[in-house]
Formats: sequence, C-alpha cells, structure tokens
Amino acid sequence: MPKEIELKAHVKDWQALLNQLRQSNFISNEKYEEKKDIYFFNPLINQSFRVRKETFTDSNKKILKNTIFTVKEKVLENGIETNREVELDLDFNKFDSSIEFFESMGFRQTINKDKKGYSFDFSYFETPLHIELLKVNSLGWFFEIEFIVDEQTDKKECDLLVQYLYKTLDYFNISHDDIEMKYYSQLIEES
Repeated sequence: MPKEIELKAHVKDWQALLNQLRQSNFISNEKYEEKKDIYFFNPLINQSFRVRKETFTDSNKKILKNTIFTVKEKVLENGIETNREVELDLDFNKFDSSIEFFESMGFRQTINKDKKGYSFDFSYFETPLHIELLKVNSLGWFFEIEFIVDEQTDKKECDLLVQYLYKTLDYFNISHDDIEMKYYSQLIEES
C-alpha cells in the first residue's frame, strides 16, 4: 500500500503562482483536473470512505476519466499529512450508480468536495513530487504537494521528504504561515 506525505497551503494569487509553475524548468506534465468527492460514513466500523469522479485533460486535449473508491488511514501533524490509502478504480460512468448503491445500503453522505485546477510533476528532488493548484469548494485556492512512497520507506527518508515539502514552498515563494493545519473535511464543515 503506498504512503502519501503531503501538505497544503493557502494561495493568495493563484494566477501568479500558475505562471510561476509554468515557467519553472523542473515542472512537467501539466494537466487540468476536476475532482468530485462524496464522503460516506459507515457507523458499523466507524470509518469514512470516499467515492471520487475525476477528469484530467492534458495539453494535447487527451481526457482521462475515473471513478475511484478510497479508504484512508490519516495522520495530520503540524500541517503534514501522512496517508495510507486503499483504492479501487472503476469506469468513469460508474460514479452515479456507486452513489446509489451506497445510499441504498443506508450509508449516509457526510461531505461533498469539489476540486478544480491544475496538476504538475516537479523534478527538483531525486524523489518525484506531485503538485496541484486547486480551488476547493468555496474555501479558495490551495497549493497541494505530495510525495508518494512505498509503505516500507524508513523514518529518516520520510523526514527528509518533509523537509523537501518545506523547500518546495520556499522555491515557489509560499510562506510557511500559509500552511493549512486542518483537513479539508474540517474546513468544509466549518464553512
């Protein structure tokens, strides 16, 4: 099971940051993306899970579509999120029937989250970094950065990757004060 090491920060001027991303020599693989997430809660096991519909369009206008089920084990500490995910990919057209399936079984929807924006690969470090510049619901624009590593990656390497996350903020002139310390779900519930 892969492990994600990530953080997100508020963005004041998303267009300026988008231009900065596009001008970096370490950026590649730009895509426009739309993600619709519906979270369900299973009270029998006290577990939430997500059903996501996502669309990616690359610079050649190639469109990739998926429906994804995700269960996460999450830890959030000082703005750094560490996730272990179990995911199941389905055809894009299975999204609506998946929602109906879970609702018919008595699962209740808890949160709806919509993300729209841009994703990139960043090759500044020896470990590939994924970057997203996204508008999330009415919360505003966020700069999300994440490393995806093997679950067996040792603590020393994970600590180094956390430092790389901070260096990435510095590289793009994003203040560490803009790091969001809460999950999106908490922010959405509070809004």
